[in-house]
Amino acid sequence: MSQQAEQPLLQVRNLTIAFENDETRQAVTTVQDVSFEVHRGEILCVVGESGCGKSVSSMCIPRLLPSPPSRVLGGEILFEGVDLLKLPIAKMREYRGRRIGVIFQDPMTALSPLVRIGDQIIEAVRIHDRVITAEGARAKALEWLAKVGIQNPALALRCYPYELSGGMQQRVMIAMCLILEPQLVIADEPTTALDVTIQAQVLELMLQLHRKDSGMIFITHDMGVVYRMAHRVAVMYAGQIVEQASAKDFFAGPKHPYARALLEALPSHATRGHTLRAIPGQVPSPGCYAPGCRFAERCDQARPECATTPPTLSPVGTHLVRCPFAQ
Repeated sequence: MSQQAEQPLLQVRNLTIAFENDETRQAVTTVQDVSFEVHRGEILCVVGESGCGKSVSSMCIPRLLPSPPSRVLGGEILFEGVDLLKLPIAKMREYRGRRIGVIFQDPMTALSPLVRIGDQIIEAVRIHDRVITAEGARAKALEWLAKVGIQNPALALRCYPYELSGGMQQRVMIAMCLILEPQLVIADEPTTALDVTIQAQVLELMLQLHRKDSGMIFITHDMGVVYRMAHRVAVMYAGQIVEQASAKDFFAGPKHPYARALLEALPSHATRGHTLRAIPGQVPSPGCYAPGCRFAERCDQARPECATTPPTLSPVGTHLVRCPFAQ
């Protein structure tokens, strides 16, 4: 196999991001030393509670974080070997949409309520394809709305977003992203606002439309979604990745106490007649991180040194784990 074929589609190396406090103007680090890769044909699920830095890390890839208040303090984001952090904004626009697509969490805020669905999709197509005609773009929009399971694409094109259900809006968002056939798709909790039945349909749709020559980052806090979607798993806690492994190895036995606690909190892991396990406390706010292990205060296996010694991400079998006592 050639060296080019072996190169990951995306390499995020030691990414550190801070946000300026509006009052003090001091920078507070929210994501620290995050590294991961995405290969072609692969779905990487990034999982963790709200406030762990999943979306911030991923939205930094297409450089969609507002600056200020955000600031990248260090690291690299290599897309096909090109460091996106070093590109001028004008050049970065060539990557957004066409090569790196995003499916946002809430279509009700991502779609303009004042513009018809068809006009929004056609505009996206024609911005990235200067040759295609308006009629050609419309035909392509109809094709993709049909692909994502919308029963009457012609009617949907004429609708405003508020005239569609939440599930249909999310399908429109998926169509708007995939119509440009990007090489990397970032799906930021795209099923969070949907009921269980529609969620299952959308997940199945995304699996069907995922191409073998493209990669996907799927952000979620739902371990059931991770089990269904992931080829590899990255668990984030308090702005750091605390475990990485293949999905098969991860579900066979997570190594980090936080990752184990997430799985044990699932109803499928509970014993009938016993109380479902919950993780005590909550994710610390940026700026309030402990000097040692950031999970130590919530960990039932913590030792005195955990409070003062920051752990590194180290190999434990086939896993990478941020815990010196993981086995």
